[in-house]
Amino acid sequence: MNLKSVYSKLFMGFLITLILSFSVTGYYIVKRSSSNTQSVALEELKGRNEHIADLVETVDEQDIRRILDDYAKTSKSAFHIEGGTLHDSFGKVQIGLVLDDVSMKSMKVKEGAVKIRNHDNFYQYSKSYKIHNQIYIITVQKDVSKSASAFLDSFILSGVIMFLVGTVVFLVVSDIIVRPISKLTAATKELSKGNYKVRVGYAGDDEIGKLYVAFNKMAVELNKQEARRQQFISDVSHEFQTPLTAISGFAGILKMEDLPAEQRMKYADIIAFNAKRLSTLSKNMLQLTLLEGEDVQLEKSKYSLIDQLNRVIETEDNNALAKDIEIEFKHPRGDIEIVGDEARMEQVWINLIGNAIKYTNEHGVVTVDIRKTTKDIEVRVEDTGVGMSEEAISHIFERFYREDKSRSVEGNGLGLSIVKRILDLHEFSLDVTSQEDVGSVFTVKIPYAPFGDFAKRLNIKRDKEHENIGKED
Repeated sequence: MNLKSVYSKLFMGFLITLILSFSVTGYYIVKRSSSNTQSVALEELKGRNEHIADLVETVDEQDIRRILDDYAKTSKSAFHIEGGTLHDSFGKVQIGLVLDDVSMKSMKVKEGAVKIRNHDNFYQYSKSYKIHNQIYIITVQKDVSKSASAFLDSFILSGVIMFLVGTVVFLVVSDIIVRPISKLTAATKELSKGNYKVRVGYAGDDEIGKLYVAFNKMAVELNKQEARRQQFISDVSHEFQTPLTAISGFAGILKMEDLPAEQRMKYADIIAFNAKRLSTLSKNMLQLTLLEGEDVQLEKSKYSLIDQLNRVIETEDNNALAKDIEIEFKHPRGDIEIVGDEARMEQVWINLIGNAIKYTNEHGVVTVDIRKTTKDIEVRVEDTGVGMSEEAISHIFERFYREDKSRSVEGNGLGLSIVKRILDLHEFSLDVTSQEDVGSVFTVKIPYAPFGDFAKRLNIKRDKEHENIGKED
C-alpha cells in the first residue's frame, strides 16, 4: 500500500478515528457499567441480608443451619453470622468471613449499623440486627467477576463487529471517493501527453463533480488552443511560403541573359511587391505579439478624433481613387475629443478604412460616420463592398482568417486581429454587421466614462446630431 496515496490517508484517518472513538467510548461504558454493576449488586446483597435476618429471627435454631446452607447454594452467595458459621456455595464451613472479618467491635455493636466493602469483584454488605435481644452481624458476599467478564467479552465482541462493519463501510465509501480521483489522475496524465480529446464523466453534483466539469472545460480549451496553434503554424507557413516562392522563382528568371528589359522590369516589380508583403507580414506579426503581451502600456492623451480621421482618409484617398471609390466623412459640428493612445488608434482607422476600400468594388462608396449617443461616441465605417457571411463574421478577428480563400485580395489576415486587440486594451467595443453582396458596417463604440469631466461638456442631444454634416470626398 502506498502510504502517500489518498486511499492510504483515508484508511489511516479511519483507523485513528475508530481507535480514539472506541477507546473514549469504551472507557465511558466500562466506568458506567462498573457503577451500575455495583449498585445492582449492593441492592441484591441488601435484600439477601434482610432475608437472612428474617430467617434467623423466625426459624428454629436446629433448622437454621440447614436452611442457611440451602439458601447459600441457591443464591450463589456467601454469608456470615457473627458467632456462628460461614456458609458458602462450596459447602465449606469456616469461622469468620472469607475476605474480611466484620466483628462486633468493628460494627460498634449498634443496631442498624451498615458496612460495605469491595475487593476485586467481591462485594460485601454487613449490617447489625437486634434479634431476640441479641446483636447479630450478618454479612453477605457476592462474586461479580463472571458478570464483569461477560460484559468485557460482550464489549470486545461489539468492538470487533464495529471494526468489521466500519471497515466494510470504509471500503465502499473510499471506493466511491477515490475511484473518481483515480480516473481524473489517469485523464490528467493523458492530457499531459498531448491527448487533448480526453474527457471524464461523473454524474455527481459535489466537489468532485465540479472538478470534473472544470477539467473537461480545460481540456476543451486546450484542444481549441492546440487547434489554433496548428492552424497558426499552417497559416504562417502558407503566408511566408507564397511570397518566398514567388521571389525565388522570379529571381531565377532574372538571371536569364536574353530576358527583354520590359519583362525584367516586370519581374523585378513582382519581387519587390512580395518582399514588401513579407515585410508587412513580419511587422504585423511582431506588432500583434507585442500587443498580446502582459506589459502593454498605452500612451493615452486627449486629441481630436475628427482631425485623426481626416488624416487617415487623406492617406487612403489614393487607394480609393485608383478604384474610383468615393469616401464620405460625416460628423457633427464642432470638434470631438477622445482620450486614447493616438498612434495605436490611428492603426485602427487605417485598418478599418483600408479594408473597406480593399473589399469594395470599383465605383463604390465608403462612409465614415461619427455619431454621439447618450452612452458613447460611435465611429461607423460602412462600405458597399462584397459583404460577409454570418460564418465569416464569427471568425474575422482570428489570426490569418480571410473569407477570400483564393487570396485574390491582397492582405495577410492580421489587420482585424490587431484592431480588436487595440480596442480591447482601450476598453472600446467593436460591432460588425454585414450582408453578402451589399456591404459591411464596422462600428467602434467609445464610451464617455473614460473622459472624466470632458463627458459632461459633450452635447448629446440626438435630434440635432446630423444637422449641418460636414462631407469630404
